[in-house]
Amino acid sequence: MSQTVLEINQLETSFTRDKQKIKILRGVNFSVNKGEVVGLVGESGSGKSLTSLSIMQLFHDTTGKIDKGTIKFNDQELTKMTESQMRKLRGKQISMIFQEPMTSLNPVLKIGRQLMESIRLHLNYDKEQSRKHAIEMLKKVGIGRAEELMDEYPHQLSGGMRQRVMIAMAMSCNPSLLIADEPTTALDVTIQAQILELMKGLKQDHETAILLITHDLGVVAEMCDRVVVMYAGEVVEEADVFELFANPKHPYTSGLIRSVPKIGENKEELDSIKGQVPSPSNMPTGCKFAPRCEKAMAICNEAAPPMLNINQNSKCSCWLYEKKDVTVHNE
Repeated sequence: MSQTVLEINQLETSFTRDKQKIKILRGVNFSVNKGEVVGLVGESGSGKSLTSLSIMQLFHDTTGKIDKGTIKFNDQELTKMTESQMRKLRGKQISMIFQEPMTSLNPVLKIGRQLMESIRLHLNYDKEQSRKHAIEMLKKVGIGRAEELMDEYPHQLSGGMRQRVMIAMAMSCNPSLLIADEPTTALDVTIQAQILELMKGLKQDHETAILLITHDLGVVAEMCDRVVVMYAGEVVEEADVFELFANPKHPYTSGLIRSVPKIGENKEELDSIKGQVPSPSNMPTGCKFAPRCEKAMAICNEAAPPMLNINQNSKCSCWLYEKKDVTVHNE
């Protein structure tokens, strides 16, 4: 049995607006094992990034709050930890590559200082050791002039360079869990490949568990062992990566895969899923995907489907499978 590094159970997270609580995450369940890459996919607004912020407990200066559920990291319950306790975990045992490198780096501090801060804090290196280690990490992410860059400010770097600095920072302490939120978005194809290889190396050399949040199904196919599909703050399907692409179960997953352009196809219009993700403050009753689903039935508008075990490698929340030979998955 693989060691479970991260286990999320019935997670519900909300924000308050105009004194009204708006639930964003609705009973999210999944786990990540040691040395495993789990992809978290779905359209913008499906709750992927908020799931990562809930794990990291990063709700500073917002009304965000975890209302229910558990987040266990190496058998430690994160939702019960104080900010001081979380600060000791962040950067050392759990690291995150944020989606937007433009705003994730402090604009008034040099790159070297920002890199060395977590290294000195978590690895107990002196200043000279920290600088040497930081330069090595910059070189690992493909930055040739690492020594010079240590003394530069974020505004002097391109978006791709800033993203690589963020990746170097996240990986500098060999975390047990790496959360990567769209880690290759700002990078060209060549650098994307380098970063993905670097993450593979981290997984192989240190058995790092990786939660990869992305819109790019090509990256998912390349990197992931399992895939968790989210829609409207809920997990609608979870499957082995081969099973997911070969035989997607949920109509939403099928729609996502169909929307990817295929080599050799000559279509005037790409396939797309009609409609858009509903607003968290105005969710439909029953299945949240029903208003956009081509296979919707009467029951879909009346009641939310349970999570069902379809087979050994696949789970799905859809009424299409309710009468088939499947079992309800109880978290």
